[in-house]
Amino acid sequence: MREGRDIVKMRWWCVRKHNQGWSGNKIAAHLQVPRSTAYYWIAKYGRCRKEEMANKPNKLMMVVDDRTKKFVLKLRKKYDFGPCRIERYLRKFRPGGVQPIGHNLIYRILVEEGVNQPIDFIRKTWGKRRFERMHSNSLWQADFKLTEDDEWMITFLDDHSRFVPGGRIGHDATTELALKLFTKCGKKYGFPEQVLTDQGTQFYCADKEGKEHGESVFTQTLRELDVQHIVASKRRPTTIGKVERFHRTYEEEAGRYKTLGAFLRYYNYERIHQALDYQIPAEVYFRDLKGISLTIKR
Repeated sequence: MREGRDIVKMRWWCVRKHNQGWSGNKIAAHLQVPRSTAYYWIAKYGRCRKEEMANKPNKLMMVVDDRTKKFVLKLRKKYDFGPCRIERYLRKFRPGGVQPIGHNLIYRILVEEGVNQPIDFIRKTWGKRRFERMHSNSLWQADFKLTEDDEWMITFLDDHSRFVPGGRIGHDATTELALKLFTKCGKKYGFPEQVLTDQGTQFYCADKEGKEHGESVFTQTLRELDVQHIVASKRRPTTIGKVERFHRTYEEEAGRYKTLGAFLRYYNYERIHQALDYQIPAEVYFRDLKGISLTIKR
């Protein structure tokens, strides 16, 4: 590129001609610059004002249209999405007329509109060891959760996909409630190879109870169904952390839905999941079943 040429005017002319329908090759030939430079200017400065084109690329402040701002705020208020999840939602589903902007810019919008919710404490870290099964229905995690209405919710969650085959709310946390739900889920989706639970009395029997170690009604029933029951160690809350994280999500988001079933449909078939690289649990669950390939429609 020859010295003495006004780089801002060249960038402005490049973008203007591109908007008029000129190809990148034609623009590069007229400006006598490499094609890569022309395409780089188009990508970087396509939505910038002329005065912003003198800045370095990492200093640019992208102009966001009102439609995009409104859509970002809609996702925030309706689903309580954070900046990263909003970014991946925009890039995954590409809603019409909305710019696919980055999470830093989304964060700036949330702060400017006063809907950011910074935490005022340091997150507690229990450990960095993580595990995940290779296929769906290899392992389900199960746990009881006391709801705000003083009722008990039992949930089974697929370890690989975070798909929830089923959840049920009852007055008491009983083995019968857990087994009824497990049987129903197994008939609908197929039984898993293993089930992981904590040492709650609904799932596990200790030696002092005068029974064979670990041989509860829950364990015996699973063995009859050819399902292995795995019990987590004491004082290891992260072992069944995925189903416990689901229960926290339920507390935070279920208030927007009339029933548990409606929330589960949203969670399984609509909600993008950060731990799944912002995929939907049902997509991963049905895709990664052994020997099965299905397409999920939203």
